[in-house]
Amino acid sequence: MTNQPPKTMAELKARIKANHDVKASRRRDLISAIETVCHILGSTPEIVPANMRFVRQRLRQINHLKVRKRKGTGHISEKTFQNTLSLLVAAMKITKTDNSQTGCQPSMSSAFQELYDKIPDRFLGYKLARFFRYCSLNGIAPDSINDQVIAEFEAHVVSESLHRDPPKVARDAVLTWNKLRENIVGWPNIHLTRKPSRPPWTFPLETYPESFQVEVDAWSKRLAMDDIFDDDAPVKQCRPATIKHRRFQIRMMAAAIVRSGVDKSQITSLADLVELTNFQRGLEFMISRKDGEITEALFGLVSGIKSVARHFVKVDQAQVKRLQNISRNIDKKANRYRKKNKERLEQFQLSLTNLAKLIALPDFLLDCSTKPGLKPRSAPLLAQSAAAIEILLMTALRIGNLANLDLERHIRWVHEGKATRMFIVIPADEVKNDKPLHHELKGQSLRVIRHYLKVARPILLNGTPSTAFFPKMDGSCRNPGDLSDQIKRHIFSKTGLIVHAHLFRNLVATIHNRVIPGDVATASYVLGDRMETVMRSYAQFEQKAGLDLYQQSVIQLRGNDDGGEDE
Repeated sequence: MTNQPPKTMAELKARIKANHDVKASRRRDLISAIETVCHILGSTPEIVPANMRFVRQRLRQINHLKVRKRKGTGHISEKTFQNTLSLLVAAMKITKTDNSQTGCQPSMSSAFQELYDKIPDRFLGYKLARFFRYCSLNGIAPDSINDQVIAEFEAHVVSESLHRDPPKVARDAVLTWNKLRENIVGWPNIHLTRKPSRPPWTFPLETYPESFQVEVDAWSKRLAMDDIFDDDAPVKQCRPATIKHRRFQIRMMAAAIVRSGVDKSQITSLADLVELTNFQRGLEFMISRKDGEITEALFGLVSGIKSVARHFVKVDQAQVKRLQNISRNIDKKANRYRKKNKERLEQFQLSLTNLAKLIALPDFLLDCSTKPGLKPRSAPLLAQSAAAIEILLMTALRIGNLANLDLERHIRWVHEGKATRMFIVIPADEVKNDKPLHHELKGQSLRVIRHYLKVARPILLNGTPSTAFFPKMDGSCRNPGDLSDQIKRHIFSKTGLIVHAHLFRNLVATIHNRVIPGDVATASYVLGDRMETVMRSYAQFEQKAGLDLYQQSVIQLRGNDDGGEDE
């Protein structure tokens, strides 16, 4: 047998199969474990590197409860999952497999290492590390990078890696490169673009007749209430993000009408969008794109276009009535329970243990952050996630408000004797629904937050002055998406649960209904949303909670505890 260690799982299998010093039954078990790991990773033995460090890193992204057995039905158990890993380790020891980091990851060239060392935030560095190694391996210099290199890199990630979302790897590399190009002296002056995986089906506003563009701009100014003397102005000023979304809805409707057969040159005004024939054709096209499914987003679009018809085009009452009827029908059929969201909530509906894990997680993460042996930034990031999760559990803030918390603008401390309370106060103009938020934290929550602020946050800032509650290394606030990804990553690594930041708003109703079933009013106050919104969008399991409460009433009237069927 060769002395060179196997490079892939296929080579590892061949070595084990040919090793007759190992009993036949043991060889079968080892080979089965190798194949099972490749199955779990969703790839073939020819592609998966024979490197335990590589495999463990990828398995951190996978929940065994989501992995189906290779043979038969159902999911693999946690015990099977661990036994499989143990057998894989044994196979690698038998073949003297090289498990060093360089065994599966090429090193960077000196030119790329110099660029990498300039990156101030390691989290941004992670988004470029794979791309830099790819370029180094293929002899590409930093000043030779172009869009074609990005396309080839993405194809490489698709064909020769186990990453679950290769387009995201390429997209993150492009966005991070362009961001650092603007902020780091000496960074190559090359702007990268990437061809989107799904070509957009809408058209830029500039491709429509100028008269249509003028009316879209006029509608946007009306939503912004630029003219204080406009008698037709909306009840309240729309936020910039809302106006941007309304403009996109107009583009969607216009594109749907064009895609259904109307020439773009005929879309000359907003009236062309709300003309009943065009309106219906546009809706039919968008429903067909979703294979007949009517979504909540479609209802939002119809509501936005209906406002254009009433307040800008000012159609007659008969047409308003017709549009209202269409909107009402879509509202009735709209599916507001997104499949992925529902599946993630069911983790807690079906298992009280999972809910207990999440509620106890901030303390657990804090304890993990104090253990020796962690990398310099790993410990403070764990403490940061602990503080973020604690605030989400106690307040259900939107991720945008959470990421942008400022110690001077939003945080108030009150000391009463030996007791200390912390208040999070966010003004209405910073909240999505224009309702101010006022949350109090005390007791155990403050233990987590104080440790983060006094111990972890200074390490993350490394001397940079900042008032951001969750700062980047340059002192500015964390990007909401990055903070949400970090929260999701730490929750999964410690509990196996898949939870993104916004799911905590849904969990308000789930958690509270465990204690007081059917109390939607409390969830409404916590979330700062109307009760109708909570009932529709967040409280997905109240029917079961209400049924459980009703059944307890029946049991109570029977005069027994109905502990089970009598033998």
